[in-house]
Amino acid sequence: MPPPPPGAFGPAPAPTPLRQPPRRAAARARQAGGVVALALVALAAGYTGGRLGDGSTGGTGTTSNALGAQVQTASVKAQTLDVATILRTVEPSVVSIDTTISVTQGRFRSEGAAAGTGVVLSTDGYIITNAHVVESATSITVTVSGDTAPRTATLVAKDVAKDIAVLKVASTAGLVAAPLGSATDLQVGDTVLAIGNALALEGGLSVTQGIVSALGRSIDTESGSLGNLIQTDAAISSGNSGGALVNAYGKVV
Repeated sequence: MPPPPPGAFGPAPAPTPLRQPPRRAAARARQAGGVVALALVALAAGYTGGRLGDGSTGGTGTTSNALGAQVQTASVKAQTLDVATILRTVEPSVVSIDTTISVTQGRFRSEGAAAGTGVVLSTDGYIITNAHVVESATSITVTVSGDTAPRTATLVAKDVAKDIAVLKVASTAGLVAAPLGSATDLQVGDTVLAIGNALALEGGLSVTQGIVSALGRSIDTESGSLGNLIQTDAAISSGNSGGALVNAYGKVV
């Protein structure tokens, strides 16, 4: 039988368009959403950067701006630290200590000399230093910055376990009490100065600059364990013992 002529049963229905499987469509939707999310993150980052660049405030830029200002302020302080001015402020309160020591070995007894540093606590003659600076001392003298002659000092008290000693000089003329700060206010990274009778060299005290490298350190010594110590990378030599560690505000910490 021959085929029916075209259009015998009306027009042919239009082909049904292929529909995308739901899973693939959902996957593309998620991909599109991810692109949008990334774009928003990039936009937010650009916005924050723009805020920091133009110095405007509001939204995320406010917090970032505040942090940036703090960093910039800290950087300026570090760059403009006036070591000479701080030294002039603290140096009158830092003294050189010289001792005559007696050492007994069996039946033999010998004498020697040692040197260290101290800090004036009060204008009535009290000076603090390390206990090991005056260990086995038979005589102690203190030289105040600017003096040409040493002053005789006596040992008032000492705590070997904490390596602290207090001296007293009878001649109190011109003594300047050290400005005292608080070690609890220190933070790792703070600038500090070490001032002392390094190597017992002639010509005055030495000053070195560094930072607070760590806090709460402890070390073992022959007399026990010392705790809650400040670690610094400021150069410290023999003779610095008992001297001043000074913060950026010129206070002994």
